[in-house]
Amino acid sequence: MRCGLILFNCLILSCALFAQDKSCNLSLSGTVVCANDGKPLSFAALGFLNTNQSATTDENGKFKVQHVCPGTFHLEASAIGYRKLDTILNMVSDRTIALKMQSDTIHLEEVHITGNKVEKQGVETVTKDELSGEKLNQTRGENLGDALKEISGVDVIQTGATITKPVIHGLYSNRILILNNGVRQEGQQWGSDHAPEIDPFIATKLSVIKGAASIRYGSDAIGGVVLVEPADMPKLKSLGGEMNLVGMDNNRLYAGSGILQGAFDKKLTGLSFRIQGTYRQAGNIETPHYILDNTGLLEKNYSGELSYEKGHNGMSIYYSQFYTQLGIFTYSEASNGAQLLQLFSQPEPTNFPLSYYLKNGFYTINRGYQLVNHDLLKVNAFTKYSRLGKLSATFARQTDARQEYDLDVPYSVNGSLDNAPQNNFDLTTHTGELIWEHNSWHNISGSVGASFFTMGNVYTGLTYGPLIPNFRNYSGGLYIIEKWNLMNKLTIEGGLRYDYQWQREYLLNLNTLIEFTPTQQYESPIATIGAIYRFTPKISLNANIGNGWRAPSVYELYAFGIHGATQTFEVGDSTLKVEKSTNFTTSVHYAGEKIEGEVGVYANVIDNYIYLKPTLTYRQTIDGYYPQFDFTQTNALFKGADLDVKYHITKQLTYEPKITLVFANDLTNHSYLILIPPQRIKNTLEYRWAKLGKLKNAFASISNLIVPRQTRVPPNSDFVSPPKGYTIFSAAVGCTIKYKKQDITISLQGSNLLNTVYRDYMDFFRYYADEPGRSIQLKIRIPFDIIPNKNIQELND
Repeated sequence: MRCGLILFNCLILSCALFAQDKSCNLSLSGTVVCANDGKPLSFAALGFLNTNQSATTDENGKFKVQHVCPGTFHLEASAIGYRKLDTILNMVSDRTIALKMQSDTIHLEEVHITGNKVEKQGVETVTKDELSGEKLNQTRGENLGDALKEISGVDVIQTGATITKPVIHGLYSNRILILNNGVRQEGQQWGSDHAPEIDPFIATKLSVIKGAASIRYGSDAIGGVVLVEPADMPKLKSLGGEMNLVGMDNNRLYAGSGILQGAFDKKLTGLSFRIQGTYRQAGNIETPHYILDNTGLLEKNYSGELSYEKGHNGMSIYYSQFYTQLGIFTYSEASNGAQLLQLFSQPEPTNFPLSYYLKNGFYTINRGYQLVNHDLLKVNAFTKYSRLGKLSATFARQTDARQEYDLDVPYSVNGSLDNAPQNNFDLTTHTGELIWEHNSWHNISGSVGASFFTMGNVYTGLTYGPLIPNFRNYSGGLYIIEKWNLMNKLTIEGGLRYDYQWQREYLLNLNTLIEFTPTQQYESPIATIGAIYRFTPKISLNANIGNGWRAPSVYELYAFGIHGATQTFEVGDSTLKVEKSTNFTTSVHYAGEKIEGEVGVYANVIDNYIYLKPTLTYRQTIDGYYPQFDFTQTNALFKGADLDVKYHITKQLTYEPKITLVFANDLTNHSYLILIPPQRIKNTLEYRWAKLGKLKNAFASISNLIVPRQTRVPPNSDFVSPPKGYTIFSAAVGCTIKYKKQDITISLQGSNLLNTVYRDYMDFFRYYADEPGRSIQLKIRIPFDIIPNKNIQELND
C-alpha cells in the first residue's frame, strides 16, 4: 500500500511538469533613496532575511521582488556609506514603497548576496527548512512540536495531544538541540513526556536543520537543530506590534498573545525594546467517541528585550519566563496485572459524558499533572572591526523547575496525606559563547568560536529512590567553520570542532545508605565538509557529510522508577557507551515558474545507539502495576528521503505534496528499531484570490494526511502492536480585512474533519486511548503601528 501511495504522488508530480504560473504571486517594488537629499541609491542590496529572496537596485535606485508569498517578512537594506535599514513588512497585496536610508560617515558591514540569498553565518551545506510568514501564522495556538510538523522530515513523539517533542529524520530527545533566541534550550528534555518550554508566539521564523549540526552547535546535535528565531530588534524610530487571538472548539482552547516593540531617535538613537506575553488555556480533549479526562492545560508566558546599538558596537538583554500546567490522562494507571492488560485491550477507556464536565468544570486539572517554570536570562554584546570582522559574546542563565504529581496523593513522613509532587526537579544551566566572524578574504569567509556549558540538577521526591540522581556537568568546545565561494556557482564548506565533557552523579546506595559519586569524562574531535553547487539561478545541489557524538544522559545511565506521564517503569544502564554518528545528507532545490521545491535523501550510521526497549515484563510497586522499559544500545542505520514540492496549476491554484520516508535498522541484531515514525504523505490543494470584493489575500485549502501502519518493527517487541494506518482530512479558509489602515488577518481551520477514529504509533497513549477528533480553530492576527517607520513610504495606497 505504501509503495502505491508513493508512486501515486510521484505520478502527480510528473504531471506537474506541464503546469504553469504560481500561487505566491505578490510583488514588492520601489525605490531606495538617500533620506538627506532624495537622490536614488544604485546597487543597494535588499533581502528578506526569513526567505531566500533578495534584490539589488539598478542605476536609478529601483528594485522589484516578485513571487512573494503573503505574510510578515523582515526586510534589510544596505548600501556602502549608509546606515543599514531594518524593517518588518506585512505582505497581503502588491506593494510599492520608497526606502529612505540615512547617510553614515562610518563604513558599515555590507549585505553580501550569493546567488539569490542573503549570506548568513553558520553551516550552509546541511539541509535547512523554514516555517515563516503566513504558514507560521496558520500554526498559531499550537505547541512547538505540532507547528514543526508542517516541515517535511519532521514528526513528533508525544504523550497525549498536549505533550509533543520534535522528531527529525527519526531521531528525538537529547539528539535534537533547540536554540531559543540563540540560546541552547536546557530543561529536563531527557523525558519523552517533557515538551520544550518555549512559547512559539515569540518566533517570526522556525528553522529546522536536518542532519548533524554538531560543528556549530555542540556535541549533542547529531540528529538536527531547531531554531526558534524572533524578528530582529527595530533600528529606526517606530512603535507598533501585533495581537494574535486563537480559539478551538474541541478542547475549548482559547489563547491570546501580544507584542509591543519600538525604537527611539535623537539622543536615544540606537535604543530599542520589545515586550511580549501569551496566555493559553484548554480543557479536556475530545476523541470522536469520548472525552479524555484530565487533559487540560494552562500556560502563562512573557518576555522582554532591551537593545542598544551605535556605530560598531551593540548590546542586548533578554529575559523570558515560561509557565505551564499540563494534565495527564487519568485512566492509564493499573493496580494489578489483569487491570493493566484490560487497559491495553479495551476499545475505549473509562470516561464521563460531556454533562459531567460542564457541571464540574471543563478546565479543571486534577492530580496527575506536570507543573513547569522555565526562566531564561540572556546578555549579548558585539563589536565590529573594519579589518578583522565581528566579535560577539553571549552569556545565558536558565532555571527549570519541574514538579510531577501522580494520581495518588502521597503520604508525608508522619504518615498523613501530603498534596506534594512525587518528583521535583530543579535544573540550573549557565552557557557562554564567544564567536569571531572574520571579514571575507579572497572569497573565503567563516567563523571561529568557543563555548562553555555547566549544568546542575537537584532532585527531591517521594518515590522509593530518585528517578534520576543529582548531578553536575561541565563541558566546553572550540570550533572553526570556513566557506569558500567560487564565482557565485560553488560554495565549499568545512569545519572542525573539539568538545570535552565532565560529569558526576551523586547517588545513595539504598541498602548501605552510603553515598557514592561515579564520574565520567568524554571528549572527541569531529569534522564536516560540504558543498553547494548552483547549476542555474533556479537549480542548486547541496551535499554534506559529517560526524558527531553524544554522551549518554544521566537518565539513560541511572533511571530507576515510575515515569508518571507515560505510566511506565524505566530502568537505566550505567555501562552505556558514547553514541557516535556519521551523517550524509544531500538535496536538490528547484525554484521555477511552474514548480518549486526540494528533494533530499540522507543516511545516518550511529554506533552505540541508545533507545528505550520494552521488556515485555511488568513491574509491581506500591503505586501500581507498570510496563517496564530498559535502556539499551545497538548499532543503527537511519536512512530516508524528504520531498516538498509546490506545483502551480494556475495563478491561483497550487498543489503541494509532502512526503517523509524514514527507515531505521538495527545493524547488530539484523532487525528493525522500535518507535520510529511511519511514512507520511500530505497533500494540500490551495486556491487564492488576489482580491475578493473588499477582502485581500483570500484563500481556501484542503489537505489530507496519509499515515500507513508501521510494519518495520521487530516481531513481539512491544506490549501492543502498532496501530493500523489512518487518513485524515483538514481544510482552511482565510482573508485579510483592512480596518483603519491596519490589515487584520482572519482564518478558520478544521482538522480531522471526518472525525476519524485512529491512534498514532508515536504517541505513548496509543496503549490506552484514541487521538483527538474533529477540531475547528478560529485565528485572528491584528498588527498595529502607533508610530510608523518614517523611512518607509507607501507609494500605492
